[in-house]
Amino acid sequence: MTDDTPSKPHSPRIFHGWYIVGIAVTSSMLLSGFQTYAFSFFFKPMSEELDIGRGAISAVFLIRAVIMGFLALPVGMAVDRYGPRVLVMIGIIIGGFSTIGMAWVSSLLGFYLVFGVIRALALTLAGGEVTTTVVAKWFIRYRARALAISSIGIPMAGVLLAPLAALLINLYGWRNSFIIFGTATLVILLVPAYLKLRRMPEDMGLHPDGISPEEIEARAVSSGVTVIPERNWTMGEAVRTPALWLITLSLNLTIFMTSSITLHQVPYMSDKGFSATVAASAVILMTFMAVMAKFFWGFMAERYPFRYCMVASQLFDAVGITLLLTASSNLGILAYAFTMGIGRSEGLWNAHAYSTYFGRRFLGSTRGIVAPIRILASGGGPLITGLLFDATGDYIIIFRIFIAVTLMGAVCSLLATPPKAKERVEPSASEVS
Repeated sequence: MTDDTPSKPHSPRIFHGWYIVGIAVTSSMLLSGFQTYAFSFFFKPMSEELDIGRGAISAVFLIRAVIMGFLALPVGMAVDRYGPRVLVMIGIIIGGFSTIGMAWVSSLLGFYLVFGVIRALALTLAGGEVTTTVVAKWFIRYRARALAISSIGIPMAGVLLAPLAALLINLYGWRNSFIIFGTATLVILLVPAYLKLRRMPEDMGLHPDGISPEEIEARAVSSGVTVIPERNWTMGEAVRTPALWLITLSLNLTIFMTSSITLHQVPYMSDKGFSATVAASAVILMTFMAVMAKFFWGFMAERYPFRYCMVASQLFDAVGITLLLTASSNLGILAYAFTMGIGRSEGLWNAHAYSTYFGRRFLGSTRGIVAPIRILASGGGPLITGLLFDATGDYIIIFRIFIAVTLMGAVCSLLATPPKAKERVEPSASEVS
């Protein structure tokens, strides 16, 4: 059984999948986005008060990554079979209380336990990996735009939570600020998750995109296009294709870079003599552009092969890092933020690429099998960056490496052509080509 009970088909005014998208946005903002953008403002005051090096603090991301990597596959399989509601609700509760618990952390070990181990459970159960998988299951024809919208949660944290974190830390200190953010997580997320989260539209007697197969066929006949049945690859079939590993390598090279830049950009700007106001402005601009770019890339991905869009976004990333390294004025920092924001679309491709190539039915387990690589990239990047900073005293070497890594990712994207094999076809799920 699943956490969803099938019911008689009906046509609601608002397709239920858009509620799923809304939950994905808010949960990724308050859980994943908080640790990505808002935590950057906690980084320096925590380091100074607790007398902990930047490399040691960055190691928490690797600890969290290892735990999330081990749990990703069983959680993905559970989402495929039982649905997301109970898992996400448990994750929200753990995430809210672990964030509140940061107010009482007084040592490196306590920090690793609360913000690393415990919060890893929250992110595994309720983070973007689960919610975007569910979004992809609810859409086919409009998947790119749905995932584009759902992926704005993390950059929205830069627009909303980053300046709020800077303000709250200035007014109340970093400990009380953690309490405020943790409480907000519980209050905002729990009820919508209980009321609206469901596994797939078929569990509610609905159809992907809110469009029945009969409507799809009628539209196809009237417009003279061909209806292509959705192909659902099992996890075992998917792992045998070069496409899966090229996509995974491309995404992880980008994530290795972006996770590091996101965490260390504010300390880097501070070290270079830029004010906290300039740093906050850069974060806001970058994340605002990232939000806008999601809609652009989603629009493009509905019209062109997504791998070409991935290449373009990765080239923007490479140019952005170059601008950050060479910035000597406030204008240079803002140019970096603008350009980097346009490229920040890995959250969209992370779900769209796998679901487009391998279908909806086993998407959770397919993403789960490659999640350890992705999680290690997101955790290892900040750690390596912090350790290199502690060893050299600056970020120049590692940022240059990031440019090369990003360009390598673009090459992998270009090579990731659609997989070719005989697949099992689900006749009830179709899309128009």
